[in-house]
Amino acid sequence: MDSQLQKPEYEAPAWLGDAAARGFLVTRSGGSSVKLASEDAVKILHAAMEPWRKIGRENTPYTGAKVIEIPDVDNACFVSLEPVDSDTDVAALANWLVSDGAETWAKSVGKSLHVSRMIPVEASCVEMDIVPMAANVLPEHFDPVLRTGLRSATYEVLYEEHKPSVHLLPSVVNAAIGECMLPGYQVDLKAPSHSILVCVLGSSAFMSVVDGYRQKSKNFALHKALAAMVA
Repeated sequence: MDSQLQKPEYEAPAWLGDAAARGFLVTRSGGSSVKLASEDAVKILHAAMEPWRKIGRENTPYTGAKVIEIPDVDNACFVSLEPVDSDTDVAALANWLVSDGAETWAKSVGKSLHVSRMIPVEASCVEMDIVPMAANVLPEHFDPVLRTGLRSATYEVLYEEHKPSVHLLPSVVNAAIGECMLPGYQVDLKAPSHSILVCVLGSSAFMSVVDGYRQKSKNFALHKALAAMVA
């Protein structure tokens, strides 16, 4: 996808309102409620705000977080970063939260963590707009790779869905997103340099691109990071 071409428009979910699409999908742990999980996620992001400001490279770092319910979804919610023009690298922040930053936020929630995963989100759309959303998101990550002079880079598409309004085959999603990639990029399902995360919840889709997902992310499972600290 040539980043110089006009990017196709896509429709943001109506429930997002005037909140930022940049944030985190938050899933609950075990029998915990989504409400408690969302409250923990906000505490975690607030605790991480100042430490992350020192090591992040954003021009407009996040200064808060806002919980938004996703219609017809009872096991997850969306936590939007504030302000709406924040350019926080949510993938890098998510990786930090499950690694070096765990000790920072653990103090704010103690041992009673209700969050299971905090999945980074760069953009969201209505379910059937996944391809135009990808055409907008992917050039932000893959153009710079080509400019470094590399002849090729590897990627994978990780697709998951929860109570979707329309069931989409992963193979179809993978192929469609592959059409948005620049020439020279190859699929690698063993050790890709980039992982494109696509999650569908209800009638909404979410996307982010993570570098070194298999090596660093621990699937963004915060309860596992906390358990490792306690052990």
